[in-house]
Amino acid sequence: MKKKTKLFIINENSNFNFSISLSNFYIYTISVIFSILFIFSMWGIYRFINPHQNQKNINDSKNMRYNTLELIQQLIASNQIDSTALNQLELNNYNMFNLHQPISGIVTKGTSKKDEVDHPGIDIAATLNSKIESAQEGFVVFCGLYGDYGNTIIISHPNNYYTLYSHLKNPTVNQRDYVSKGQVIGYVGESGKSNGPHLHFEIWKNHIIIDPRELIEEYKIKDVSIK
Repeated sequence: MKKKTKLFIINENSNFNFSISLSNFYIYTISVIFSILFIFSMWGIYRFINPHQNQKNINDSKNMRYNTLELIQQLIASNQIDSTALNQLELNNYNMFNLHQPISGIVTKGTSKKDEVDHPGIDIAATLNSKIESAQEGFVVFCGLYGDYGNTIIISHPNNYYTLYSHLKNPTVNQRDYVSKGQVIGYVGESGKSNGPHLHFEIWKNHIIIDPRELIEEYKIKDVSIK
């Protein structure tokens, strides 16, 4: 005979009473379910307080989008990077209009318009394992996996410009590295959500998207994306 547990509910004012009988198996099952839910909720709270390193890197890179120059100056003051290598980053005549082409290839997809699916950059078809080079000198604020973008590098440049390179096979730089213009930072791959080897390349001025085809002549000439 199966063992059962009875639960009685009695209302002293109305003399109403109610009882429910549960087998020990059901009580055990309910306890296990509540225990699992409790463990998952505690794990969620723990990850909220102490996020995974990859998520922390992503959060840090987002937070640094608007104060990277300040961060660089703090690193210079604490002697964590060589200030002589920065080549006077705060010169007023510095701009992003003298860019180095990150990779040679055909532009197969351009930046999205307001009524299209969000695509804040261009896709450049290239041979697998081709070298990817930094478009301009700057400071690596993120290097790692970034959702559908796969292996991604975000470089901060003076005057609040940023360049982003995605779907890399493997990066050759690390977060907090200083890179020079034309330096190899990785190789073309298919990481993340990709239909073939290519580089996804973005340019930002703070939160404003800049079309790389407007700054790099070859990408405008070799553009076969749908207009």
